[in-house]
Amino acid sequence: MTPSKNIRVALAQEASIDFDLQASVDKTCHVIAEAGRAGAQLIGFPETFIPGYPFCIWSRGIDVDLTKRYIKNSLKRDSPEMIRICAAAVENNIEVRPGYSKNEDDSLYIAQSHIGSDGLIRMNWRKIEPTHVERTIFGEGSGPSLLNIASVPGVGRVGGLNCWEHTQPLLKYRTYAQGEQIHIAAWPPMMPGKDEEVLWNTIVEGQYHCLIWLHDSG
Repeated sequence: MTPSKNIRVALAQEASIDFDLQASVDKTCHVIAEAGRAGAQLIGFPETFIPGYPFCIWSRGIDVDLTKRYIKNSLKRDSPEMIRICAAAVENNIEVRPGYSKNEDDSLYIAQSHIGSDGLIRMNWRKIEPTHVERTIFGEGSGPSLLNIASVPGVGRVGGLNCWEHTQPLLKYRTYAQGEQIHIAAWPPMMPGKDEEVLWNTIVEGQYHCLIWLHDSG
């Protein structure tokens, strides 16, 4: 598929609303609408933007109460909240690549979906191998998650990976080999703030990070 000559892409450089599913979905829909008004054809979101990245797993032992709260506020794929995000894609005529913690029967996965401007989910995938202590609460992806490209008419072949998946050559090769043309690189906020001792998502200037690059299809 040959992408349009000019493609306007939005990247959600926004702070999450941690451990709050409804507020996270509200903000996601707001950002989608903002991108749509700006004329974007595609918007990418950071890793686990819904309901925020659980940084507590890096700073303490397993916290049962916080984990239960995180599970409760993670996004189920077949849910009213996902329907709202799909509706926002339709209302704003935009392709949406949300990053979220997926709740599947109370097991969690770092996930992305690709939602078309028609509101249909074109692609779902899970992070193949959670990083380090992420494995204390997140499960692994499986074979179908190697198919991480969505073919979007008028835009191109859109793919993506999460965080340290970008350091794994075989995952990147598998993504490129599918003819990827636009790549959404989703990361959580890992940069320090002004006092250099806390992560950005814990302070007012905190933002999540989502990067994009294009492949030369010629």
